[in-house]
Amino acid sequence: MQERYTRFLKDISGGVDLRAIAEKYDLPHDEAMAAIERSISGTLSDIFRSDVECLLTERGCEIYVFRENGVEIFPVERLKKNILRAVKYDFIFALHNEAVARGYEKLRYLASGTTGGHVAAVFEDRIFVELDGGAGNLVVGVCEREQQTPKERGRYRPGNYYSFYISSVMPSSNGRVPVLKVSLSRTSRSLTEGLLRKELAEKLLDIRVRCIKRAAGIFSLVEAEGRIPRECIKAVSDELKERVIVRDV
Repeated sequence: MQERYTRFLKDISGGVDLRAIAEKYDLPHDEAMAAIERSISGTLSDIFRSDVECLLTERGCEIYVFRENGVEIFPVERLKKNILRAVKYDFIFALHNEAVARGYEKLRYLASGTTGGHVAAVFEDRIFVELDGGAGNLVVGVCEREQQTPKERGRYRPGNYYSFYISSVMPSSNGRVPVLKVSLSRTSRSLTEGLLRKELAEKLLDIRVRCIKRAAGIFSLVEAEGRIPRECIKAVSDELKERVIVRDV
């Protein structure tokens, strides 16, 4: 019996340990198993046209079919290959959904903040960026042409590192597949503010700053409630490739 359960789990996972699959999607093992149980239960309910409950235990997978005349324990070895394929497809899709949902909960708090990342690809004036701080997942943000500084347009190359302002984090879809849509900007005044705050925080300085005007790629005009060290200003100026003017208020 143990061998049959083990074979079933390998069949639906392509021979990969389910813990490894959970780690791939950056999901806690218990949450991944619960998502797989729900997925298998739903898939088999549709196929059998009856209520089906799947339980993943230490022994493997137990399948219960609820019929009008009682509950039937369905032997896993009776599942045909086409059913196993459907089960595998659906539970991988379910794990992807779960990972996107968890990723949104983690990353939505980054909206209206700054982050860095490497350019992954450039396509039709859009730049796709592999972002830092993806909580174990590969998170890709998109910077549209209008959010790129004029002097940088056409000069982004894969592998180059830049800082960005995160304009928004929204759940979206690519056809049927759910994805996270992370919108980035290199032109926002908030990028100048965020980079200055980061530099100040590294020096343990608590100084309020506000960028009141910016011509992206040319200059940023910043008001500060205190004296900002010259090296902080230079670091931000070098990153943005523009002059950063600071006024004490």
